[in-house]
Amino acid sequence: MTDLEMPANSFQELRFALAEGDAVRLPARLAQLVRTRALEARPPGAPSNAPPPIGPGEAFRRGVNSFDALLGTLEPDEWRRPALRGLDVQGLVGHLIGVERGFLYALDASDDAHADDDHVASTEPFATQQKGRAPADTHREWRRAVDDSLGRIESVVSQDDGFDTPVALYGLRVTLGALLVVRTFEVWTHEEDIRRATTRPLPEIDTASLRLMTALAVQFLPGGMARASLPGDGRSARLVLTGEGGGTWQTGLGLAETGRSVEGPVDVRIVADAVDFCRLVANRIDPAAFAASVTGDTALALDLFTGAAALALD
Repeated sequence: MTDLEMPANSFQELRFALAEGDAVRLPARLAQLVRTRALEARPPGAPSNAPPPIGPGEAFRRGVNSFDALLGTLEPDEWRRPALRGLDVQGLVGHLIGVERGFLYALDASDDAHADDDHVASTEPFATQQKGRAPADTHREWRRAVDDSLGRIESVVSQDDGFDTPVALYGLRVTLGALLVVRTFEVWTHEEDIRRATTRPLPEIDTASLRLMTALAVQFLPGGMARASLPGDGRSARLVLTGEGGGTWQTGLGLAETGRSVEGPVDVRIVADAVDFCRLVANRIDPAAFAASVTGDTALALDLFTGAAALALD
């Protein structure tokens, strides 16, 4: 081959390079129109690699089994590590014992006498009771409480429409199915709290459970924004949560539109990682530091992030 000879693919590359030289950047308004039309052309839905669906009872079971396995690996000194709100790891497990007892009471209650109990204050006695106990005893008590819950859940859902049973707990008035997803959220969050406290790597979250968690969190967003005094009446968002447990939602942000999908143009479009979004909802990520790609009303996006974090019960 002489110095002037070039392989055929080099001529192809040269042609592409010359074509790029003639290309122009689309005007901003036209580029925005193309993006908008492309987003509107594809309806919201689950990713193509979405995991096989599971029910909320199975999600809760998987969450507590993962948490149980973690507790079984802790060394005695790790139970005394600071974990959350001034609680050490053992106190945090005590908090969850209190949550299980509250959950069982709410499931069997014939009235709403304790429906608005504070999530933290009502469980504080259970957390305090763990001081001076052997960690193994705390672990066993929590596991017994969870097994009581699982047995009662199985009894309720064996009936027709069991997951639709209304339950009132910690200010929430939702179906049993929705509450079990909230419970799954909490157990996962506190497992991560303990892993951070004991310098363990964060686990790979079960993607089928994550799918339930993201869907419910998006549904609750209007309530979180209202709780943060940031009403989204008349506003809407398209939320794309990436990863196998994510999905795409186009939703209204006002309380009257809770859980409703909307069509047409939206005020803001947000793309973010599904697991990070759940950590935001758990109030483990500062809304101002939440990593997301935002198109449209950036102030509304920050309101949405703040509302998401306000959903946390801690």
